[in-house]
Amino acid sequence: MIFPKGEQDSLCKFVPKAWRILLRAFHVAGHRKVWEIFMNLKKFAMLMISCAVLYGISGNTASAATEDGGTNIQIVQQTSQPAEDGKKDLGNVPAATSVPQVTASPQPAVAPRVTARPSNVKNNTVSKGKKVKKAAKKSAKKSYTKAELRLMAAIINCEAGSESYQGKLAVGIVIMNRVRSSKFPNTVKKVIYQKRQFSPVRNGSLKKRLRQYDRGKIRSSQWKSCISAAKKALSGQKTIVYKGRVKSMKKYKFFSVRLRGAKMRLGGHRFK
Repeated sequence: MIFPKGEQDSLCKFVPKAWRILLRAFHVAGHRKVWEIFMNLKKFAMLMISCAVLYGISGNTASAATEDGGTNIQIVQQTSQPAEDGKKDLGNVPAATSVPQVTASPQPAVAPRVTARPSNVKNNTVSKGKKVKKAAKKSAKKSYTKAELRLMAAIINCEAGSESYQGKLAVGIVIMNRVRSSKFPNTVKKVIYQKRQFSPVRNGSLKKRLRQYDRGKIRSSQWKSCISAAKKALSGQKTIVYKGRVKSMKKYKFFSVRLRGAKMRLGGHRFK
């Protein structure tokens, strides 16, 4: 069996020089069996060579992979070291103090504790309180004596018995204004009995009204109105209702049927 020259040259490249000599010898001799044995040996040699080549390639890739893996591991270790260093540095830095948020929870309404007291004690305290209040009101309002009330009611009845209630009250306020003034006496009795001031003192009508008062003949509406006006004037009231409005009388110290320079007229009297 004869091979072309090109194929022989290609085969000879993979065989050593001694084998090439034998190949040429056997080819020349033309021994067919020997040639077949040689081809089998050649196949086996090629198989071994191919296995060696494959093993070398796989070994190189494995070593390269291990080298790359090592470098990657080293890189990962190197990159992990700064992180660990950063953690260590952060561990040295004091952590920011977090202020706890306090949410105001609605507190349940606590009912006040009521201590039971005896009913009689409560009633006693209430009654005492009422009595004290009444006494305080009486002391505040009643800043006059019975004699002053008797004399004031009698002079109002003499001067303004036929006038309206506001006219009676105005006469009483003028008398009290004189008591408070430094230009007149400082008591009700002295103001009323001052010389040449009140005509009922001179003509005796005041004595008649005082006798009526002393005998208790004061149940008429006129007397009741005069007594009420006297109480308010003695208690310190200084205003009247004049033409539908409240008018202050604290500056008025004179009244008469005829009066020069009068500033107000109420009923049959003029005031200034």
